[in-house]
Amino acid sequence: MPALTFYGGVNEIGGNKILFEADGTKLFLDFGMSFNVANQYFAEFLQPRKCTALTDFFELGLLPDITGVYRTDYLTHMGRPEEERSVDAVLLTHAHADHAQYLHFLRPDIPIYCTEATRTILQVVEETGSNPLSDLITACDAFTFYTNRRGTVSRVTRRNTEFVHERNFRVLEPEQRVTIGSVEIEVVPVDHSLPGACGYIIHSGEGTLVYTGDIRFHGSNQALSNRFIEKAKAAKPTWLVSEGTRIDNPQQDSEAGVKNEITRLIATARGPVFVEHPIRDLDRVNTIFEAARANQREFVVPLKLAYLVEAMGSLAPFELGDVKIVVPKKSWGLIDRAGMDSRLIEQDYANWERALINRENAMTCNELQNNPEHYVVSMSLWEITQLTDIQPKAAIWIKSSCEPFSDEMILDEERKRHWLDHFGIREYAAHASGHASGSELKAMITEIDPERVFPVHTERPELFKEFFTNVELVEPGKRYTL
Repeated sequence: MPALTFYGGVNEIGGNKILFEADGTKLFLDFGMSFNVANQYFAEFLQPRKCTALTDFFELGLLPDITGVYRTDYLTHMGRPEEERSVDAVLLTHAHADHAQYLHFLRPDIPIYCTEATRTILQVVEETGSNPLSDLITACDAFTFYTNRRGTVSRVTRRNTEFVHERNFRVLEPEQRVTIGSVEIEVVPVDHSLPGACGYIIHSGEGTLVYTGDIRFHGSNQALSNRFIEKAKAAKPTWLVSEGTRIDNPQQDSEAGVKNEITRLIATARGPVFVEHPIRDLDRVNTIFEAARANQREFVVPLKLAYLVEAMGSLAPFELGDVKIVVPKKSWGLIDRAGMDSRLIEQDYANWERALINRENAMTCNELQNNPEHYVVSMSLWEITQLTDIQPKAAIWIKSSCEPFSDEMILDEERKRHWLDHFGIREYAAHASGHASGSELKAMITEIDPERVFPVHTERPELFKEFFTNVELVEPGKRYTL
């Protein structure tokens, strides 16, 4: 009998880790981090201990304690015996942390199916990230030793390339169908606040499962989500696992409306414009880019965004040469020292940054002081210290991201407010969610018409029952026979 087990995404937004079993094949639908659970126990300077490998994660329910899925190096360090692989694949819908972050803990030999854009974003996260869990494309053996040239024992690091393993990524083309074990999967792109997002249709001899991942119908790529509904309906699904982030919110957002509002706000500004936005939401990035151009301003992006745009290539909405790249002071702060040896300047920057800091379209914060009314600058709390170098006058700040939803985010928002007040910067808002509204979810499920509905990625799953009689409210870790 087919079965579903929900190890995350239950009564919470995110953390999706859903095991589907059919015809002897086992597939994980995403393997993400639960922000709710993590924030209950941890903070910026209070993190799970590296020395315990998976123990803290198991103890606190951040990861399910199941066999055959986790890295051998971690299990060996915990004194557990080596295990045979128990799952056939992970189907990854997109690269947001609440769907992909905990790939770090999985065995490298587990096949991970995703789109090209998703894999590229994960690659960029690994190459530019400082989080210990950022290595998502590769896995370096931890708690492992080797004999060095002196004949003594040393700890393995990433410099020991023979101990670094490539994960088994399988990149899928839109609407491609592939066979995994005894089932056939079909990847179908959807509109979401991240490039490369998709849903899956899984065909088995015992029924068809549709998994929405995260989906919306108001972005620049809404036609993808409409196509997803068509494909899902045609599959006559037995089961639908649907996200429900905004099931309690009837408001229908509009990315076009966001673009119009940002364009209008830029037109009213006399000084520089700073826009706060999700850095990997290239749909929103393009919205800001086009709003800047409509006002004859240049869009200025930080190094991480520049690196992502270049890595995405033709999948990006514009070329890196179409924008300016702001190079901040780092380490010794040598970037704007006249006559300084370029080799000494480069030592202030990580390897991935060095290819960007000398490009023709690169500029420093000091240069932003000249003709500031010519620029729209991508900015966040993590770059806000650059305001000290920019010394903005008559500036505005446009918040084009979600409202804080945790205590830590509320504190961050207060810190940002102090910075804006200090420099006399006025703040405005222009944002649209990455998720469908309640009315759109209802219309989607009605059109797809599955036999059973399993709501995930929502704090209000019970609201689905107000619209549909075939809704199954699930519990974490419980196996549901289908």
